[in-house]
Amino acid sequence: MASVLVVEEVERGKALARFTELPHALSGGDERFAPMVMAWERYRLDSRRNPYFETGEAACFLARRMGQPVGRIAAHLAEPGGPGRFGFWWVDDDAHVAAALVEAAQTWLAAQGCASMEGPWSFTTEDEGGVQAAGHEVRGLTGRPWHPPHVARLLEDAGLVAQEDRPTWRLPATESGPELPPSDDLPGQAGSYADARLVLQGIAAVPDVAGALRTSGLRSAWSLAKRARARDWGTCTVVRCSADAAVAVPALQAAAGSAGYTSVIAPWSPDPSAAPEAVHRTYRLSW
Repeated sequence: MASVLVVEEVERGKALARFTELPHALSGGDERFAPMVMAWERYRLDSRRNPYFETGEAACFLARRMGQPVGRIAAHLAEPGGPGRFGFWWVDDDAHVAAALVEAAQTWLAAQGCASMEGPWSFTTEDEGGVQAAGHEVRGLTGRPWHPPHVARLLEDAGLVAQEDRPTWRLPATESGPELPPSDDLPGQAGSYADARLVLQGIAAVPDVAGALRTSGLRSAWSLAKRARARDWGTCTVVRCSADAAVAVPALQAAAGSAGYTSVIAPWSPDPSAAPEAVHRTYRLSW
């Protein structure tokens, strides 16, 4: 008997929980997968708490095959009349599931007056921008997720066109460098484990807590809390850079070094010929 595929819009309750946890359910067994801070995931999907929803709106779609969740996508607008975007993209290796999810997002955005959609952005451009297109052999990190290769391939199979590559390099933390004033605008990807020492004006990074989550488990908050109190993190990931990267990244490297980190994952390298550690890519669909 042919499998039954259903795509449903989810808003709250158990269905939204399945949407939130889907990447862990589909890919959590792979050692390259970067476990997410679930408190942050639940927060940013909560329309009553996330400030994004003060002007923006979104529709979250969950695909089920024979009742089992097999894919997800969110269609969203940052403001009425704004450009159509999609995000929270994760799917089993099934072209029919991917096509059904893309169609659901397209239909919702078309009803809002959009003629195209671009992403994945989840929800803003500093929240996991793009889907991994290269460097799949490298483990994912907090702020730079790992995706199975099919997650990007299925977007292309569904008719989306590549738009922008977002490479990242692993740089050493340093003992000195340019200085930038601190900022109190903490990014959220690491949830309550954010490190204010990594937040400067024009650039911000988050500690990689995914490694600790891999070893402690999603439900074991005690060992993670101990590491957080000791600030026992080795790598941090730049998630925001609005300043000149040639100045801001070295400043962040110095701040990370002073804070005891050993490496920085950055969207810029002092050596333009150096191969990036990973590349994430955004896609666009017009209709």
